[in-house]
Amino acid sequence: MKIHTLIIFAFFLACSAHGQEEKMSKDRIGPGKAVTFASEKDGFKLSEKANENLNIETETVEGQTVTVPRKSLVSFLDFLSVYRLRDGWYRSIEVEPTFKGDYAIFSSTEFRSGDQVVVRNGNLLRVVELDVFGPEADACADGN
Repeated sequence: MKIHTLIIFAFFLACSAHGQEEKMSKDRIGPGKAVTFASEKDGFKLSEKANENLNIETETVEGQTVTVPRKSLVSFLDFLSVYRLRDGWYRSIEVEPTFKGDYAIFSSTEFRSGDQVVVRNGNLLRVVELDVFGPEADACADGN
């Protein structure tokens, strides 16, 4: 958990240190960038290199009831989520799990057989998501 806190801290530090050099967050999306596509509805797609560098690990879902290691959950403010991977798009899905040992179990209509759920380094995807969609991204833009 300490490494995730350090990554988030480094992100905000970079924003404040380089705020005058950074363009709007949407300028960081596209071919040749870590985030190749972004959509409020669908989520975001990462480049092949970004996927490798973030060392994301997934498991295939068999239906709407999902069991994942507890460490797969991403905690933010007062909710828990996991990241779903469908057709190359990562999307955060809020869940209300029950726990059985080291596992979290939840049901969601947001999942269907064949989807994948991120079981490793989902917290890094949260940082990417905040960079692309969150107000923190605009805080790094020129004129703010």
